Amino acid sequence: MMYLIATLLCFTSFMAFALAKTPHYKAVFGTRPEHALSQRYLIAAWIILLLTLVINVSQAVGYGSLMFCGQMAFSVLLLTCLLTFRPKWMRSLFYLLPATTLLISVLHAV
Repeated sequence: MMYLIATLLCFTSFMAFALAKTPHYKAVFGTRPEHALSQRYLIAAWIILLLTLVINVSQAVGYGSLMFCGQMAFSVLLLTCLLTFRPKWMRSLFYLLPATTLLISVLHAV
């Protein structure tokens, strides 16, 4: 269950990296992002990515970094396909993904 949470967090991180760039943000939302918003996306992306690494290493010390690399590759592949073919779907995922991750983590804690 924690690997699912880590994978969702990794995808969220790369989604924030993508939205920090003007062409991707414009494809998703139709406007240009402000510089401060782009900086916040970058900071949030790095924090979430480090959190993903911490979760993976805490779950499997020896293989945690390998799982992290696999999750990054999967997230980038999924995000690339999504931005190429259906960029407007990222608008829904922008709100749905954090809520889903939070719900799964709460259910895991119970």
